Amino acid sequence: MERDSESDILAQLVAVNDALWALPDDAFSEKFKLLKERDHLREESSKYAVGLDAQRPDADLLAELSGMRSQLKELEKQKIDLVTQAGGGSGAGEMGNIGGVSLNARMMDAGGAGRVQARIGIIKGVLKDRGIKYPNPQ
Repeated sequence: MERDSESDILAQLVAVNDALWALPDDAFSEKFKLLKERDHLREESSKYAVGLDAQRPDADLLAELSGMRSQLKELEKQKIDLVTQAGGGSGAGEMGNIGGVSLNARMMDAGGAGRVQARIGIIKGVLKDRGIKYPNPQ
């Protein structure tokens, strides 16, 4: 079986995303099928990304790693301090933290923390395969 080119996969991803947006809210079965197809296409496209990273110089990857770590640190700074939000101290109830935990998770998702963490993992993997040591975050 011939592997699709990167541009073919990206075109298919665009088509699937357009189809998802066009579906009515109650088209659960169709959405499920399209979401599975989108996940498959994303997996295929990630193979190209790793291949491209393998061709990049170490200095570029290290610079991107540093930038991604900074981006993640900025997202972390935006999180709600749960102790302060709940009133602090040992007498603060656990129920006060539930809203903050949920809000923190949604903020991290909206900020793309999962994407940033995944990218950091890919870069570290390429560098490790090359035997390049990368600095630990401060």
